[in-house]
Amino acid sequence: MTVVMQATAAAAATMVPADGVRDRDEGVALALRQAVAAADAVSFDFFDTLFYRVVDTPEDVFDIIGRRFGLSDFRAQRKAAQTEAFARMLKAGRKEISLAGIYECLPLDQALVRSLQAAEYALELDVIRPDPTVLAALHHALDQGKPVVITSDMYLTEPFFREALERYGVPSVPLFISSTCDATKRDFGDLFDLVADYLQVPRARLLHIGDNPRGDIEQAGAKGLATFLYQRETVAAAAVRADSSEVPTGLRGLGYSLGGPCAVAFLDWMERQVRQDGIDHVLFLARDGYVMDRIVRENPGAWDLPQCSYFGGSRTTYTLAAITDQNFTTYLPFFLSGSDGLSPYEVLERIGVPAPAPEVMRQYGLGDDVLLSPALHARMHAFLHEYRFEILAICRRNRRGLFNYMKELGFRRGTRVALVDVGWHGTTQEAFETAIQPMVDLNVQGYYFCLANSADSARRRQRHAMRGLFSTDSVADSVVRRLYDNRVLIELFFTAPHNSIIGLEPDPAGVRWLEDGRFDTKGELSAAAAAVAEGMLAYARDQVVARTAGSDAATDKTLPLETAWRLVDQLNRPQKTLADTIADLKNFDNWAATRNKDALLKDVLC
Repeated sequence: MTVVMQATAAAAATMVPADGVRDRDEGVALALRQAVAAADAVSFDFFDTLFYRVVDTPEDVFDIIGRRFGLSDFRAQRKAAQTEAFARMLKAGRKEISLAGIYECLPLDQALVRSLQAAEYALELDVIRPDPTVLAALHHALDQGKPVVITSDMYLTEPFFREALERYGVPSVPLFISSTCDATKRDFGDLFDLVADYLQVPRARLLHIGDNPRGDIEQAGAKGLATFLYQRETVAAAAVRADSSEVPTGLRGLGYSLGGPCAVAFLDWMERQVRQDGIDHVLFLARDGYVMDRIVRENPGAWDLPQCSYFGGSRTTYTLAAITDQNFTTYLPFFLSGSDGLSPYEVLERIGVPAPAPEVMRQYGLGDDVLLSPALHARMHAFLHEYRFEILAICRRNRRGLFNYMKELGFRRGTRVALVDVGWHGTTQEAFETAIQPMVDLNVQGYYFCLANSADSARRRQRHAMRGLFSTDSVADSVVRRLYDNRVLIELFFTAPHNSIIGLEPDPAGVRWLEDGRFDTKGELSAAAAAVAEGMLAYARDQVVARTAGSDAATDKTLPLETAWRLVDQLNRPQKTLADTIADLKNFDNWAATRNKDALLKDVLC
């Protein structure tokens, strides 16, 4: 016996009135319950039955991966590899292919092949959703004590299906997957024989629910099973990624159009990461975590995150906290990093150390008229070594401040902490972990908007737990490089309307943040950051409203890369309008900034 029913994917997917849609869907649900009630055991097809994809066709997954990895013809390459995998399967006498077997047939660099295979696996998990009508039928069967199994003709193997069920809280039941069992539904129905042998119920009392007339209905019926044809009635899915050629104008518009999607995408990605990593406390690093901290606080419940704090400090703060009289010499390269073109006294200013009088600096050949260069590094090293006691006093203050900060936050041994930063090489995370190691043994996980593909980043990833929304694990190296080349613009999206924090000072009322206010005396940078943040916050508020209402304007929470991709598209276009928007902003990077020359933000756009 075959029951044929059709369900709507959503009320908007058909021209009939909403009441008619509701009645029809309720009719399908009732028919499913009745079919389940009449059976002794139930088999559910997975794809397009128990779960559906949010893309129009399965091949759309290939297009998304191709875009992420800069392979314009990846759909054709991937389909050709699958065809070749089938040919090899037949030659070997097997009955099904696997994802690994498909990628073995892809004639590309093996490192890239591994990345593409991992990306497809992850994306397939991201684009699927449980069908509420069929999921209710599965729960109904289990509630009645009926044996339930899940079947699929698919090159993805059993671990994928286990992970999908766990992600969406679907009860774990026996799986019969063609790539694992080496038997299919579509060809000869052999998979149904395995199911029937396992369940040991009369075949006429074994119900199979699926969407494919051939594989799920005809073949199951030929094996003596009762069947239920379930087909979702759909229209073309909304675009997974909103692509627009609109050029944002004004700082607020820049924040809304480009920065907002990046922040929301970062939080969407982070929500899953903290769950996977069992994070106890999220630290949004100042200044790059400012906007995300505000988004979370102003939209309570919109993201499922543990306790969050806006965490004062910087690479400078934490590095100074780690410096002692025993290791001072090893940190001399840190003091001089990015110092060429600075006046010698500015090397001290940027770490919060008062410089000696100009006449004293002149005695070292390091007067105010001197600009540092590699030829003067040895002289500067010698001066810093002689001046180390003044520097070490600031280091001790920072160390006490950081220790008190850890106590204020209630951190103890084993606390799992997420350190959230915009990017790029993990230097701040390394400095933080080095500084706190003698104080408290935390389990630190670094979350980044983008991890640069650099030797320093790779070295740190060997020693520290670091992940990025954008990294060469998820996108092409060319995409990571494009983002990194425009890192100052991206840092503008995430920065705070306050100066860089270069020190922590213990205080009975709580640890005080010490800022470097040398280059924003008129508040121009803070005003610009506030305008960008205002646009980003507005975008986040609109997204929360759209998601709550189920609006077409809502981005997909499980596809954060697609949400943030608008930035990548924008960076691949001429940057004149962006340069005009930020034309007056200067000296954005306090560490490299100098009074000797203004550094314009627009000049570093690529």
